[in-house]
Amino acid sequence: MATKAPENEKIQIDVRPGGIAWVKINRPESLNSLTRQMIIDLARGFRSLDADDSVKVIVIHGAGRAFCSGVDLTAAEDVFKGDVRDVDTDTVFQMDRCRKPIIGAVNGFAVTAGFEICLACDILVAGRDAKFVDTHS
Repeated sequence: MATKAPENEKIQIDVRPGGIAWVKINRPESLNSLTRQMIIDLARGFRSLDADDSVKVIVIHGAGRAFCSGVDLTAAEDVFKGDVRDVDTDTVFQMDRCRKPIIGAVNGFAVTAGFEICLACDILVAGRDAKFVDTHS
């Protein structure tokens, strides 16, 4: 059964006939930087797609000119509050445990948290403009 998230959602999940699930990070005005709620929504989305027998493959991509510029630094305090070991809200953990193949379609920048999401994919398809950056020191 096909389902589609509203266009204003920051994480859009579109399950199409044939078993292809598209996960879009949809915050192009900030190069798809992640808020705490977006990270939680991604984790829940991957867990839900893993449990959906109609889904055969998952493709994650970013809206606009970037895949994901990492954590929204204007909201970093909110992003890092709480238990960072909570696997239910850990996007990378949920991607790692997902039994469905995950394809990362990378356009533009994939920075730090965006780069970590890329590393959790089973396959990466990078556009000519893709740039991978890890700012951890």
